[in-house]
Order: sequence, then C-alpha cells, then structure tokens
Amino acid sequence: MRRYGWWLFWSLAALLLFFGNGQLWITDSVESNYALTAKEMVLSGDWISPQIYGNYWYDKPVFFYWLTAAGFKIFGFNEFAARFFPALFGMAGLGLLVYAAKKLYGEKTAFWSGVILMTSTEFFLISKSVITDSTLFFFFSMALVFFYLGYSTQQKNCYYGMYIGMALATLTKGPIGFLLPGLIMVLFLVFTRGWREIKNMKVFSGGLLFFLIAAPWYVVMYNLHGSAFIDQFFGTHNFLRATVSEHPRDNVFYYYTLVLLLALFPWSGLLPRFLWRTLREDGKWRRPDEKTGFLLIWAATVFFFFQNMATKYLTYTYPMLFPLALLLGKYLSEKKWNAVTAGTLIVRDLIYIALFGGALWCWWDSIISIGAVILIGAAVLAVIGISWISISLENGLTAAGVIAVTALAFNLLLINEVAVPFSSLRSDKKIGLELAQSYRAVDEIGVYGKYSTSAVFYSGKKIIKLVPDEDLANFAPKAYSWKVKNVMPFEGINSFGRRGQLLLVKKNEAGKFLNGSNGKWLVTGEKGGWYILKSAGQAKLNIVLI
Repeated sequence: MRRYGWWLFWSLAALLLFFGNGQLWITDSVESNYALTAKEMVLSGDWISPQIYGNYWYDKPVFFYWLTAAGFKIFGFNEFAARFFPALFGMAGLGLLVYAAKKLYGEKTAFWSGVILMTSTEFFLISKSVITDSTLFFFFSMALVFFYLGYSTQQKNCYYGMYIGMALATLTKGPIGFLLPGLIMVLFLVFTRGWREIKNMKVFSGGLLFFLIAAPWYVVMYNLHGSAFIDQFFGTHNFLRATVSEHPRDNVFYYYTLVLLLALFPWSGLLPRFLWRTLREDGKWRRPDEKTGFLLIWAATVFFFFQNMATKYLTYTYPMLFPLALLLGKYLSEKKWNAVTAGTLIVRDLIYIALFGGALWCWWDSIISIGAVILIGAAVLAVIGISWISISLENGLTAAGVIAVTALAFNLLLINEVAVPFSSLRSDKKIGLELAQSYRAVDEIGVYGKYSTSAVFYSGKKIIKLVPDEDLANFAPKAYSWKVKNVMPFEGINSFGRRGQLLLVKKNEAGKFLNGSNGKWLVTGEKGGWYILKSAGQAKLNIVLI
C-alpha cells in the first residue's frame, strides 16, 4: 500500500469521527449521565468519587469520567469536549486494528480490515457517543492483541501489554475488563492445548503490574465509601445486571444476532460466506488454523457471553467487531479482483439508500411507525442478500471499494441529515439553556413526568423529580435493585407545590397535570416541548427575564 493511500485513509477516518461532533447535542438518558457526572467532577474538584446531582454515583469506574472531565477542562462544557475522547479512542482502536493486522497478516489485510471497521455502522456511531464503549474497545482489544503476540512470537514482553490493557479496561468498565479477555484466553489455550505457555506469561510481574494500575482506585473507593460502594457497584451494576434484566423486552435469544447484522453493516453480508469457506472444505467441517481460531474464539465468546447475560444493550457486543473486521479484511485481501460486480453493488447501495431514506421520511413525518420498521428491515435484508450473491461470484477489490466509498459517503451524510436532528429529539438542551438564561434567580425547579438529565447538564440547575407523595418510599434508591439509579433529587408533589416556584411539564402530560392541580399552577412559557409553570399562589414570581 502506497504512503498516500494511508494518508487518505487516516484523513478520512479523522473526518468521519470528528466532523459534526460539536453539533450533536448531549442526549438522554445514557450520554447525559456520563456528561453530567464528568461536569460535576470538574466543578467539585473531586476526581476520585464520581458524583451526579451532588450524590455519589457508583455506576461505572472512574477512567471514562476522567477522560470526559479532561475534555471539559480543555474545551469547556460543550458537546465537542464531551465527544473528543470517544472519537480519539475510536482513532486509537482503528490504529490498533491496523497494527495487529500488519503483524498477523500483512499490509494489504491491514488496509482492508481498517476500511471495514471504519465504515461499519457501530464503529461510526460509538466513536461519536459519550459512553464508555469506545474506550473499552481499545483496552479490551489491546489486551487480546498483545496476548496473542506474546503467545505466537518470541517477544514475551508483549504480555505486559496484555496486563496493561486488562487493567485499564477494568478501570473503564469494571470486572468484565479482565474476566472476559481472560475467558477468551483460556478457551484459546484449550483450543491449542497450549497450557505450557502459561510459564512464559509473566504471571507474577504482569499480575503485579495489573494490580498497581487497576486496584488503587477500587481500594480508595472502598476506604471512602465502604459497603455502599460494594453493594451498588458490584452488587447492582455488575451482579444484578448479569442476572436480572433491566429491560426485559430485549432479553430474547435473537437480540445480538440482529445487533451484529446492523453493527457490521454494510459488511455483514460477507460473514456467512466467510464462515462457510473457513469452516468447510470438500463438504466436511474443518478445524481453522491457529490465528483464525483465536479470532473466531474472540468474536464468538463475546457474542455468547452477552447473549446469556440478563441485561442486554446494543453496545455490549461491540468488542467482537475487532476480530471480525480483521478476519473479513483478510478474506477480502485474498480474493481475485475485477470490476464485474461494481455496477451490481452500486445498485445495491442505491436500493439501500432509497429504502433507508423512505424509512426516515415515514419516521420524520410520523406517518406510521410500522412502515419505518418494515422499510429498514427490507433495506438490511436487501443489502445482506445482494452482498452474499456478489461475493459468491468471486468478485473483489472493486466491489469492496464501492461498498467502502458508498458507506463512508453515506455515514458523512448521516451526521448532518440524521444524527444531528435525532440528537435534538433526544436532548432537552433548549429547555436547559432557557432555564440557565431566563430563570437565573430560581435555584430549584420541579419536573413532573419524564426526568431530563440533559436539562440539568445544560442549565446547571437543581431539577427535582416530583413523585406522588404516597409513592415516595417506593421510589427511593435501593441496593440490589434497579431503583438504585434513582439518585436524582426527588420530592412529593404536594410538598413541592407548597414552596416551589417553577415547574416543568412535558406538553403531552400537561393536560393531565393541570386538571389535577386545581389551579395551583399556571403556564408561563414553553420551550423545547416543555411547558414552564409557576405557582398560582405567588403574587410575583421571583425570576429574572433576559
């Protein structure tokens, strides 16, 4: 691969991952939790114990909060700052993939593996999201790449990279940072019968390095917070997450199969053909070679591990994109190249764009949601089917290039045309800024119905969740229960009504609230889908309008 090709590759990667990040609003509910926690870390000066709404927050370890808080310190409290390190770690993950592919297979495979990862849907989305997964992806992959380099070469010091990767993954996401890579390593040693290699794995010195990096924060947190930290971090956010579904409707056996098809899109159509060619020969099942076996074990273990977890999220299986991109990059680099199916694939992508655009039109104009679902599903099936047919005809680089260029252009288009508008629908930035600018003298604001963390982030105000007085005891956070997430300020509706000045109600809930308030609250303004109400009993609302 010529040098200018790599310059173009990295320039396009940087454009894709950083372009538009300042226009993507902080969305509810996940992004705003991370952003607000990091903001409070900066404002409080406490860089050890994460806090949200002024309360200690044991949802995740500290490393990603450090990164986001550092972004805020450098760039200020804005969207670009919040998304800076996820995008940077997206670039780092892409760089690690290229490095690993060069070491294992050569430069041609490295280039195509990088193209596949860079243009896949989930990589593009997660590298722009204020969540831990981009950072975890890098450290998780780092641990396994350096494990295999240590195993397969005479450079046994590579094992130290494995321990560093696991330690930082543990500081990013918790015990999964070493348990899941460790399980993959054990399964690989079973596959190769390579138990003797353990003596070369720097178990003592590497284990010490792991504990020196990963353990201090956990020890300090236990000394500061005792059983509250243990019960909530390990009990609720790790053990309970694995055993009791937070979102029961998603706990279905096909969940991550659908996620995989969308995550690797538009390359998911290559997977069935690749697996068939890899595992079958002359009509019989065959054992893959060592490198392929390692990468397949990596991907399969991540897939089945999380499929068997009770709580499922779209991002949990993200680490399997690394080995899959590497395997598919090798598959593409070995094909015979011609331009026969370039036209076919252009038609395929036009079908995809047309169907996807039709789905967005249905969704955007609220015609009928089931129509959007059908169109998106049809688009995915069309792409997978046509990709299978195209690759089965032994067509290669030109076809793959068409897929890559189209996907890259389409992802760039999605930033302004879809991602930015969508983020505004999932964020309450408008009401947050309105509260910050026009209601400066109001310190406490009640909210009825949906609670908006993004409004807290943008406004800097104390926003109190209003709960029916009879439900206060049931709403309180409890260890070993998903109610542990109810750490926002909350209060009974009646007690707040006797002293409160300002209240927010979503438009679609305002009628019900006002009918039940017996004239105690009056609508005084509207912003971003919210009504702003003031207490009718106050002669004058003590606010400053600007």
